[in-house]
Amino acid sequence: MVAQAGISVREAEVLSLVGEHLSNAEVGARLYISVRTVETHVSSLLRKLGAPDRRALAQVATEWSRVARGGKAASALPSPVTSFVGRAQERGALAEAVTAHRQVSAVGPGGVGKTRLALAVAAAAAGDFADGVWFVDLVPITDPAMVGAAVAAAIGIGEQQNRTMDESVIAALADRHALLVLDNCEHVRDGVAPFLERLLAGCPRLTVLATSRARLMVPFERVYPIPPLSLTGDGDSDAAALFLERAAAVGWPLAPEQHQQAAEICRGWTAWRWRSSWRPPGCPRSDWTASPTSSPTSCGC
Repeated sequence: MVAQAGISVREAEVLSLVGEHLSNAEVGARLYISVRTVETHVSSLLRKLGAPDRRALAQVATEWSRVARGGKAASALPSPVTSFVGRAQERGALAEAVTAHRQVSAVGPGGVGKTRLALAVAAAAAGDFADGVWFVDLVPITDPAMVGAAVAAAIGIGEQQNRTMDESVIAALADRHALLVLDNCEHVRDGVAPFLERLLAGCPRLTVLATSRARLMVPFERVYPIPPLSLTGDGDSDAAALFLERAAAVGWPLAPEQHQQAAEICRGWTAWRWRSSWRPPGCPRSDWTASPTSSPTSCGC
């Protein structure tokens, strides 16, 4: 495609960096050429590609990148090391929320499976986002002010002249139709919330799926509470199915007559874990009356 458009190798390099929304000075620094040379290449690209302005040129770069991938959306999701079991209803509901809303928070206690569910939904939805899916693990981040830097590292954006890291991320994603997964937001909510407000305001085609133990408290947030694995169906429940599969994986397959016993173990563990570790955000613990089979939003407040 580059050869068909009569674009040189150097012009292709400049076009790629324009697609990352770098300034002429930043492109020059990256390629070790003068700003005047970059300006010449940009002018040539505008003429050869028939683009009216630099923004249109960046869109061309994005389209060419997509074509180079064979039309497939880029995916930067971690590969799970174990299979995903059950949660058909939750997967469907969360996928619908991601389709209908630009910012969705999957909220639940630690260990309930928020990350695995978000990854499964993001992987299934990747084809719906022309510019791909990115995953950002916020566990290592201790300073709320570094949320933007974590996102920049995940999407491959370096430090740029005369821009904060947040501004660089927004510029890079401004025209992208993409899904951004922010995992484990609870301990840096004070940084995530304002960053998301700026990000979604400046990137109209971007969707964000966040996981957190508590809601992010931003005006446009759609909260999806993550319940424990289903306990209905006794030995055939999602919780029992997961127990049986993981036991078999470590060399301890259970006989059919033991499946009911496995279900009882799951039921007892889930009841203790759910009552002791979490309540809906903003709900006093004394008002939280959930049981293992109740709705994750049932409380007295």
